[in-house]
Amino acid sequence: MTEELELIRGSGNVYRDVGWPDAEARQMRAELAAEIIRELRERKLSQRQAAEITGLAQPDISRIKNADLKGFTIDRLVTVLNRLDQHVEIRVFKSPRECTASMLGME
Repeated sequence: MTEELELIRGSGNVYRDVGWPDAEARQMRAELAAEIIRELRERKLSQRQAAEITGLAQPDISRIKNADLKGFTIDRLVTVLNRLDQHVEIRVFKSPRECTASMLGME
């Protein structure tokens, strides 16, 4: 017996796909944390060394590495990246849905 599976494309934001009301902020925090983790790996920094450089406590570094981002604001994560000599740039775009509606005169 073969069961047919339905393919559903995600939006690119798993938090939006599961219905979180603050999906965009959660996605941004996750992306910033991923950059922090990438930089720590690239530099081969221990959690202790990372804590010294970023000014965070070692348990906070551990939480970021484990994607436990409760209590981390976007600006706090940006500050961590800045202390790791990373420049963070945020760009704002109209959402595709709004652009399409606007372009078609459907507003």
